[in-house]
Amino acid sequence: MAKRGRPNKNGAKPGWMLFRSFMVLHAYDQARGRGEKRSVAITEAVATVRSLVPEMPISGTEVKRVLAEFRSKDFERALIFKKDIAPRAEADDWFEKLEWTVKESRGKWEVPSFSHDESKPRRLRAFTIYKVPLPVYPRHNSRS
Repeated sequence: MAKRGRPNKNGAKPGWMLFRSFMVLHAYDQARGRGEKRSVAITEAVATVRSLVPEMPISGTEVKRVLAEFRSKDFERALIFKKDIAPRAEADDWFEKLEWTVKESRGKWEVPSFSHDESKPRRLRAFTIYKVPLPVYPRHNSRS
């Protein structure tokens, strides 16, 4: 007889969840960097992920879970993500070596699809990860 309840995954998560976490942290940091409150930054992170990948599941609660996992107050350092466009030569080399496919089966996600219009130049978005001291976002009405 099989065990009852959900099967144990031993903490393993699919790759798309890590990619989603990176997008959430980047969008949250951008909003907080502009001086937005936490609740507004969470809402903007949800909106950003939904605009970039509409089919990917995301909610405010999931953003809070990502923040709890990657930005705990117990940590001394945090991961900061910077988004940029890779140089043309590097992008051309990368596109030549890689073929992307969409595999969406039974509600599971894999790497987003790639399609290229030959009339447009190729561009490659690059995320750079930095390990920095935990960011401090002081309240606007805090005492000095």
